[in-house]
Amino acid sequence: MDQARRDAPYRAGGAYPRSGAFSLPTQETVIPEALERILRSFPAVAVALSGGVDSAVLAAAAVRILGPERVRTLTAVGPIFPFEEGQWARRTADLLGTDHREVFFDPLDLPAFLENPPDRCYYCKRELLVRFQEEAGGRVLCDGTQADDLRSDRPGLRALRELGVRSPLAEAGLSKEEVRALARNLGLPQARKPPSPCLATRFPPGEPVRREALVRVARAEETLRKRLGLEVLRVRFVRGEARLEVPPSEMERVFARRREISRCLLDLGFKRVSLDLIGYF
Repeated sequence: MDQARRDAPYRAGGAYPRSGAFSLPTQETVIPEALERILRSFPAVAVALSGGVDSAVLAAAAVRILGPERVRTLTAVGPIFPFEEGQWARRTADLLGTDHREVFFDPLDLPAFLENPPDRCYYCKRELLVRFQEEAGGRVLCDGTQADDLRSDRPGLRALRELGVRSPLAEAGLSKEEVRALARNLGLPQARKPPSPCLATRFPPGEPVRREALVRVARAEETLRKRLGLEVLRVRFVRGEARLEVPPSEMERVFARRREISRCLLDLGFKRVSLDLIGYF
């Protein structure tokens, strides 16, 4: 696959941390006892590092407990992954000193994924984890699932169970709030970073996921972030139309610029533009 095809779909915008924004975990930071016990039971780990707060905390804790030479970090890159997330992951791995590897993954080659069934995440996650296990080199593969994730209906959790992937944060009973607190104590900027799930989540179940549509969504979000100065927004793809979601606190500002926003999205090829009045939470 040529570089242009690989890069174009997932070069979504968004700021990524510069070197001064990070600090390495300090020896004074206390790793929760349950998490430390789990990590010490592994001879070496490979952490699925997405760039978000959960996996960053897991990687940092693993480095503290096991040392960087026993931690490998794996990051997926491809058409469904926002480009800036890969930048966050690379910078995190660099400063933690882990052996970091990027794995190109294109789920658009999976027929079950293309049709976007309700359990789409299962097919994607399972295939990606198989690739990660191949790159783990015999290390225990771990992901950043935390305890709150277990309370929701997530098809991807089935893939974790089937493949024996460990989730130390969840096993230690750490909630999202506790993970963010640990991120602050570890000096990780992801402590305040909003979630940035894969671009396929912008398509409701049953809406086929196509490469051209992914490119359009990525470009739409990149452009609007730059124009509006918003850190959190989503452009949902619904039958060729764009449905914009922003936090309720930003809705008035967005509505005031509705003509500019509509023109921008229509120029990108969307048939129609609407604003979700419930907002993004």
